[in-house]
Amino acid sequence: MFFFDGNHRKAATLNYFNQCLKKINEGSVFVFDDIYWSAEMKEAWQEIKSNDKVTVTIDLFFMGIVFFRKEQNKEHFILRF
Repeated sequence: MFFFDGNHRKAATLNYFNQCLKKINEGSVFVFDDIYWSAEMKEAWQEIKSNDKVTVTIDLFFMGIVFFRKEQNKEHFILRF
């Protein structure tokens, strides 16, 4: 599990994401904090969701959760509470 919080710039977030992608397996989970904090973070979240290795995302508004299960179809969920 990786938890991404800190630098809220698109380039830095995507750089962290791409570096951590090298370590993923079927059970990996990435959690991104503040996915709607700025326009740059929204763009980064969209790119992360569209990555070929990402299969499932859950948008909790304040944070996004990313899964990499190869046997699962690509889906994006938005939970409103």
